[in-house]
Order: sequence, then C-alpha cells, then structure tokens
Amino acid sequence: MFEIPAVHAAMIVGAVGALVPMWRAHETDCRVRIAHGAMAVSMVAMMIPGVPAGIHFLEGAVLIGLAVFVTGETMHRRTAVPCAVDLTAMGVLLLLAPTAAPAPAGAAPAPSGHHHGGAGISTGWLPLAVLVCWALLTLYLFRSTPRRERRSGVKTAAAGSALMILGMAPMAV
Repeated sequence: MFEIPAVHAAMIVGAVGALVPMWRAHETDCRVRIAHGAMAVSMVAMMIPGVPAGIHFLEGAVLIGLAVFVTGETMHRRTAVPCAVDLTAMGVLLLLAPTAAPAPAGAAPAPSGHHHGGAGISTGWLPLAVLVCWALLTLYLFRSTPRRERRSGVKTAAAGSALMILGMAPMAV
C-alpha cells in the first residue's frame, strides 16, 4: 500500500503494537488473542507491495466483524473493550484508505488532504478524525480504569493501542 521506508517503519511498530497485549495472554480471552493476531497480520499485509487494493477493504470488514466477535457474551471490560476500539478504528481506516489504482495519464494530482476512499467517496480529513478519536478513546479507557485495577494488562493494552495508532498514522495523512 505504501512504498516509503519511514511509513514501513511506522507500520512495523504498529504490527508490534498489535502483538503487545498478547504478551499478557494468560489474562486475555481467546477472542482477544485472535483479534490481536488479525490486527498484526493486517499491519504486515499493508507492507506487501503489489497487493490488490480490494484486499484492504476485506481486511477492514474482517476487523470490524472481529470487533463484534470480541464483545461477545463473556466480554471482559479491561481487555475486550480496548481491543474492540482498536479493531473498529483500524477497520474504518482500512475502509477509508486511498485506492492504489494509478491516476490516468492526463489527470491532475489530488490536492493535499484529499483522498478517495475505496467506495469512491471523498474522505478529506475523515481518516485523521478517526485517528484522533481512536487516540482519545484509548486515553479515556486507560484513565477511566481505577488505579487499583490498572494492572499490567490495562497498561499493556494502552501501550499496544498507542503503537497501533502510530502505525496507522500514515493512512490518515
């Protein structure tokens, strides 16, 4: 999807961020582990050159579907809710990702801050707004957990989310 080395570095950081909450896997529901693995695979897939643009729409839809799966009957607030926020935000960003189709030979380049989503709709600043809301929700979920309940699992989930936000930042600019 992107060919710039700095962007690849950010996406590698995001893939690592998706795996960070799995370090505390003994406290995590199986659904959350599956979801974090899917997010890591999605981040790595974005770095593979020549992947058809449609695969990113599929990834986005799968991640949003996994957000519903994670918040199933046996949901644990400290692990499932932050994971669902991560899945939903990453899925929406993938659905809004600019298409990789080359511009026609005589076409003028798009103005800065203007992207076309996969559905051909103009997204403008929407990806940046999603990224900012994702960061604010992550911060809120971390801060709303009482200090005595902020075991390493909550801290690890927040750190992983922060790394994934950094990894998805190139999609918003």
